[in-house]
Amino acid sequence: MILPFSIVNPLTRIEVLRQLPQPGKVLVRERDIVESFQLVGEYTPPPQFAIVNISRELAVPPKKIARYLNVAVGDAVEEGAVLASRGGFGGRACRAPFSGTVTGSGRGRLLLEAPSRPVQLSALLPGTVARILPGEGAVIQAWGTFIQGVWGNGKEVFGVLRVVARGARQSLRAKKLDASLQGAIIVGGAGLDEEALEQAAEVQVGGIIVGGVSPQLMPRLLAVPFPVVVIDGVGKVSMSEVVFKLLRSLEGREVALSGIMPDLKRPVWSRLGNVERPFVAVPMPSQSGAAVDRNAPLILGSRVRALRQPYMGMSGVVVEIPSGLTLLETGARRACVKVEFEGETALVPHANLELLL
Repeated sequence: MILPFSIVNPLTRIEVLRQLPQPGKVLVRERDIVESFQLVGEYTPPPQFAIVNISRELAVPPKKIARYLNVAVGDAVEEGAVLASRGGFGGRACRAPFSGTVTGSGRGRLLLEAPSRPVQLSALLPGTVARILPGEGAVIQAWGTFIQGVWGNGKEVFGVLRVVARGARQSLRAKKLDASLQGAIIVGGAGLDEEALEQAAEVQVGGIIVGGVSPQLMPRLLAVPFPVVVIDGVGKVSMSEVVFKLLRSLEGREVALSGIMPDLKRPVWSRLGNVERPFVAVPMPSQSGAAVDRNAPLILGSRVRALRQPYMGMSGVVVEIPSGLTLLETGARRACVKVEFEGETALVPHANLELLL
């Protein structure tokens, strides 16, 4: 029986795909040794242009807009700056859609141009360039701990790991966050609330790792400047004891944290199984350990994690694989395995489990 999987491995071969959002220039070669901050690629997007119709926005004839303008050709403006305004009852204002320079005017319109700025891509993880994707990026290989998550807010960072929660079931508390955590990647157990998130932003943490997160908080998480990675599930979910103990054993080490979510529009050749999801990667000096077998079957002794209630997020070990189908309390018959969770044993349908590789 082949199950879906998540990688939670203390020592394995890590492969991290570093891919530019648009075709560009690759700055490294195969077998190069790179540091986390080293640039591996860059591209320069085309300049941004916008035609702002001042006449229409202010409801005045094109020949009369000069008296309402706050800028002139050649002026640099910031995003949101007032380009022109009309006072009085029901006054109106026309604002810059982005930061740039006013490069032209005529017929009641302004032309706004933003210079192109190179977009640079770092290695994120120290290691060796294992593969080059011409014009696209590179695959960085290292050895160490690799933990996949289920959700991230699209940001990434490399920093020092600090465990703040006392246990896997304890949420991240605002009172536990102080200036000593500035720049650190902090680990909470069950999740976090708005107060903890605000304190984390004020302290300027480097990133956050939690077991679960409320769906209502996700819009706020997308807006913070640091990465947030959810390991076990959305909702009131404690962090798996296996994952929490592993992270606690790594406290003080430098880790790569990526909250980048899968891009299903990318071609199949670029979808490496261990980089499509948010992850925590901890490079180690050792180059030992086996690569993860993504086709591993479910057998006695397999480590698994429950995907649904009442054991959602809990991890355990398969201790028995009954033959045939098992009659459940719902009246359905399903293929099940007996799993020894943290302190109890239960029959769980295959569909409610994933392997931890």
